[in-house]
Amino acid sequence: MTGAAPTTARRVRRRMPRDLPRFVLLCVLALIFLAPVYWMISTSFKTEADAISLPVQWIPTRPTLDNYREVLTSPDGNILRWTGNSLYVALAFTVLHVGLCALTAYPLARMRFPGRNAWFWFILSSLMIPGIVTLIPTYIMMLNFDWINSYHALIWPGLSGVFGVFLLRQFFLGIPRELEEAARLDGANSLQILWRIILPLSVPSLATLAVFAFMGSWNNFLWPLFTVTDVDKMTLPVGITTFSQRYVTEYGKLMAATTLAAVPALIAYLLAQRFLEAGLSTTGLKE
Repeated sequence: MTGAAPTTARRVRRRMPRDLPRFVLLCVLALIFLAPVYWMISTSFKTEADAISLPVQWIPTRPTLDNYREVLTSPDGNILRWTGNSLYVALAFTVLHVGLCALTAYPLARMRFPGRNAWFWFILSSLMIPGIVTLIPTYIMMLNFDWINSYHALIWPGLSGVFGVFLLRQFFLGIPRELEEAARLDGANSLQILWRIILPLSVPSLATLAVFAFMGSWNNFLWPLFTVTDVDKMTLPVGITTFSQRYVTEYGKLMAATTLAAVPALIAYLLAQRFLEAGLSTTGLKE
């Protein structure tokens, strides 16, 4: 036992020179990515004069909560209503998106039918189409459906996500076929197999897709900006732009509203972090 400790210490010392540059690089990258987040939070506690002063004050000299108080009680906008709208839209979109992607990925991964691979590559090829190209046709479709200024326009158009189909298909391929064959011998049909076997075994990938879907819907700005003009139906990313007007931008209030908008997405990521890491690390492993 006495010789084990010196041996371990020597191994640690040999690894330190190799790991030190990587550690320093990761610390520098972390500072680069976290600097804007810190500036946002720091500015949210500044007075308006300190927020626009030069040089930039990284640490508020006169910290205040007035920005948060005015954002939450502002008569020009109801941030709590916008937060509720964003939560409703994001949760509804996430549930429907994950369900639709699972129903699409299951036959592409587990069923055998003519042209299966061709259909998969055809669906995957749509990733090459920029989303901005479909903006005007989708908007015209929403006009024809009379869905402008409604939650339908914020939920339904983006449900068919190709990335989600690809992610779940790759995970479904790694599930042993013996489980599916045993279920079919017991008389289970395809939907029962999907619901009782495939989906319970795919919780990490489903949680990963759910986090991506929720954060994508929560942070969506361009599409709600075009389709919703009613103040009471605005989502949070669009609503907080009211603090940035044509001639005046209230940076303190804007950063306070942005900080509040980032909290739900951060909570969703922290709650699903374990599943997110497991889903990304196991996706693509075949039996």
